[in-house]
Amino acid sequence: MLKRPRVRRGKPRSSRALRGMLRRPEALRAALKRAKVPRRLTAGLSGSLRTRGFLLWVAALVTGILCVSQHVYSTKLAQQIEDLRENREGLEAEIGFLRMECARLTGRERIEEYATERLGMRYPEAHEVVRLGDGIRSQWDRWGDDLVEGSTIAVSDG
Repeated sequence: MLKRPRVRRGKPRSSRALRGMLRRPEALRAALKRAKVPRRLTAGLSGSLRTRGFLLWVAALVTGILCVSQHVYSTKLAQQIEDLRENREGLEAEIGFLRMECARLTGRERIEEYATERLGMRYPEAHEVVRLGDGIRSQWDRWGDDLVEGSTIAVSDG
C-alpha cells in the first residue's frame, strides 16, 4: 500500500518532499485533491504539452507578423526620409537662385538704370543743388560740386 505524503499548506519544509511529489504524479494529484484545487487545473496538467506547443506556435506567428510589419514601417520611413532630403536639396537650390536674384536686383547699376529709364530721374546740374546750413561748414559744403553728374545721389525734377 502506498503511503500518502503529508500535505502542508504553504511552502514544503524540505526540497526532498517536493522532489518526491514530482517523481510520483499520483502523489501530486492526491496532494492537489486534498488542497481542494479545482479539477480544471489537474486536467490542464495532463494536456499541457499540447497547450504549450500551441501557445509557442501562436507566439512565433505573432513575432513573425510583428517583425514583418516593423520592416515595412521602417522601409516606409526610409523612403520618406529620402523624399525629404530631395525636397531639401531642391529648396536649397532655389534659395541660392533667389539670393543671386536679390543681389542682382539690388545692385547699384540696376537701380540707376531703373531710376533713369522708368522714373525719369537724373543727376542734378550744379545750379540745381540747394545747400542747406546755417553758415557753419556743413557736410554739403565739404563736398562742394561733387553732387553733379557721376555723383552717388540722384535728385528728382519734380
